[in-house]
Amino acid sequence: MSTNEDKNGACSEQAQIIEYSNVTRCGVFLGFGGLLVLLGILLTPSWTRILEGFQIFLTSNIHLDTASFYVLGSEHIGIPFICSGILGIVVMLSYLITKTEIKGGTIAAAFMVMGFAFCGKSFLNVWPTFLGVLLYAGIKKKPVNSVMGLAWFSSALSPLVNTIAMYTVFDGSNTMSADPILSLRRVLCAAIIGVMAGFLVGTFAELLPAKHSGSTLYNAGFAAGLTGFLIFSLMKVIGIGHSGPSHVYTEDKDLLLGSCLAIMLLYLLVLGLIFVKKSGNGCRALVTGRYKGCFVDQFGFGASLINMSLCGLLCLLYPFFTTTGHVNAPLFACLLTVVGFASNGITLKTMVPIMSGVFATSVITGGIKGSLVGASFLQSGLTYAGSKNMVIAACFGCGLSPVVTEYGALVGFLAAMIHSILVPNTGVLHGWLNLYNNGFCIGLVATFFVPMLVNILKSKKKLGGHP
Repeated sequence: MSTNEDKNGACSEQAQIIEYSNVTRCGVFLGFGGLLVLLGILLTPSWTRILEGFQIFLTSNIHLDTASFYVLGSEHIGIPFICSGILGIVVMLSYLITKTEIKGGTIAAAFMVMGFAFCGKSFLNVWPTFLGVLLYAGIKKKPVNSVMGLAWFSSALSPLVNTIAMYTVFDGSNTMSADPILSLRRVLCAAIIGVMAGFLVGTFAELLPAKHSGSTLYNAGFAAGLTGFLIFSLMKVIGIGHSGPSHVYTEDKDLLLGSCLAIMLLYLLVLGLIFVKKSGNGCRALVTGRYKGCFVDQFGFGASLINMSLCGLLCLLYPFFTTTGHVNAPLFACLLTVVGFASNGITLKTMVPIMSGVFATSVITGGIKGSLVGASFLQSGLTYAGSKNMVIAACFGCGLSPVVTEYGALVGFLAAMIHSILVPNTGVLHGWLNLYNNGFCIGLVATFFVPMLVNILKSKKKLGGHP
């Protein structure tokens, strides 16, 4: 139970919270994984197609926000759902086996793994970095269950494993093969480098909170970004790097894919309502209170599930709000990420200023760019606001929620503006090998720009004659 009752003003609500066991929590998320598998089978109701799809999926040239629906084609559209569900089940079973408590950060890790199964993760390429974090824990003599969430977060670098194992050309030309080239030597090389990368993520993740003072929820994404930057720089120097990948997105299945996301959110909402019925008024405290850390501890499991569902719904509605946005594979990744972190820091209250900041900036910058070529300012701005990069920047930007909680909506709005400007340009730094590119960018914003914004606003307040 949280001791921060005085901060969130929810003493009476917390006193009524009924704790649900780790096994019960696990059962809810195992059911969520099972729902994803079921949706996948319904979308691809042919075992032959499923096996074909898995072969394509496991050998694809995976990089940041890979368009899995486009790569697989409509006849295999259910494969990412099945892969996501299987990974979610594996994560939950790993928590049970290691007696890891399922709350806050570990829930967020599980949902990020499931989300990025739509954009690059598979049940083969997540293991080297996972083992690297466990190696780090062993050397530091940390209990395994204390790093399980981080171990799964480290799979942000799973494209590194795929790229080296199948597509890197070892001829000093910094190019990639068009077709997969499998060999035992390449696989072993990818595994070793992946383990090293996981070890570095564990090291960085322990050091970075002191740098950004908890201003980002995506500490592991920041750590993975720095690790990817280091490794990709080395790859480029020795001639085994690569240029930017070409991304294509299908944008004609908004209703179908949006309905699948709605079903997933409805599952969480219904179970949340069932659980919260016995848990007092935790939902009210979650909306009105001041909070930090794990929501399951502070407000109860049921309230956390409801918050996860509602935050996911806002992400789902955002592309349609822009009028030009679409439901695609990257949206699945960022929506499930937000859903996961809605158990550990994100609420509707913190999302609004951040998403508003990204939207406003994308309209202004897109409008200026359009005006320079003689197009309509407003139309160009709205089109850019609905682009893939800006939609996921608005959703992923909610990792800045601690900034809103700590410093207020204005600082959060300004930080989101900076994030939306930087994030389209940070993928090149790590060679698109870090799936959590927004997490990396938010880490940079939280470390360097948030302190600057706070300092400027404090100075203006003093100049205005306020204490």
